[in-house]
Amino acid sequence: MELGTNNSISFSFSDYEKNKPFREVLPWIGGDLQTLRDTFVIDFGKSIKNKKIFFPINKILSKKFESDYLLGFLELPENLNSLKGFVIVTHGLGGSTKRFGLRRISRKLANNGFGVLKLNLRGSGSARYLAKGNYCARCSSDVISAINYFKKLINLEFKDLMKRNNNLPIYGVGLSLGGTILLNACLDDNENKGEKLLDGLACVSTPLDLSSCSLCIEKPRNSIYQKWLLHRLKNQLWEGFNDEGKLLDNEKLRIKIRNLKSIREFDQKFTAPSWGFNSLEDYYIKASPIFRIRNSIKKLPLMLFIHAKDDPWVPYKDTLNLRKESIDKFTIFITEKGGHNGFHSINGCWSDEVVKNWFMSI
Repeated sequence: MELGTNNSISFSFSDYEKNKPFREVLPWIGGDLQTLRDTFVIDFGKSIKNKKIFFPINKILSKKFESDYLLGFLELPENLNSLKGFVIVTHGLGGSTKRFGLRRISRKLANNGFGVLKLNLRGSGSARYLAKGNYCARCSSDVISAINYFKKLINLEFKDLMKRNNNLPIYGVGLSLGGTILLNACLDDNENKGEKLLDGLACVSTPLDLSSCSLCIEKPRNSIYQKWLLHRLKNQLWEGFNDEGKLLDNEKLRIKIRNLKSIREFDQKFTAPSWGFNSLEDYYIKASPIFRIRNSIKKLPLMLFIHAKDDPWVPYKDTLNLRKESIDKFTIFITEKGGHNGFHSINGCWSDEVVKNWFMSI
């Protein structure tokens, strides 16, 4: 395992990770089975407490509010008196708060004293009917609005706890593209009196260069993955246009959606233009954090990156190369195995455990 050690993190955390490296467990051997494991397994776990929260957001590319909302679910630990902070968790491409991996890490964090906000991005999951359009890798206006709204909400609802604990930290966890989205939001945020958007951010299997990820998912060996992801994206798109009444008498639009053959084509015809990008290439460059991190490191909180070399979807080298940028701000774990957002070991999900321990150490 290769790692970059953050100087601000306690020695005990670094030592713990050195002594507990990731090891695959049968039958989830290899990057593909590690990646697919959560799709095959039924989640019988139950959340402790869930509170539904609606986050008002403006119309895409506008400062006007037209009754669009994001939907989040706040899961609280049983003992609020020992609350350690709050964590906002975002899902990946074509996902939602219903995804097994997102629910699992949320439960782990809640069971260890954190309040966890599971956030559906624009148009995803059970929040499809609440907003027009769909999220993209740089939907920062949505995410920044939601996080600022959440900060105000917890300062009102947990006023005494916040005072008693000298303002509890607010962290973020981005799974896959969710990490790209939170990272872009941190880079795009106009800091309020030096206050960062988040106090810490953990990114698991996160794309930093969208173009290289696009080329990777289009490899012949990944054709089944691409069809599976594209099916979810097309359904999300179809349901959105259907809710808006745009499909009923528009055969041309229906054919356009049905004929989509790749994620690249989906981004070119729908994602990029709907978010104001001039072209697919313009979108992939401007929404890839790797091209902005160097000049905006001061805007970023402490960060944890976890990535596997055998990730079949997202190349790991961009994450590895971050060591050259700011060794004192980034903690980077590159494992030989683990797949894409997998890391399934004999003791459960290794990356979930790493993220939990990292939050408790910073």
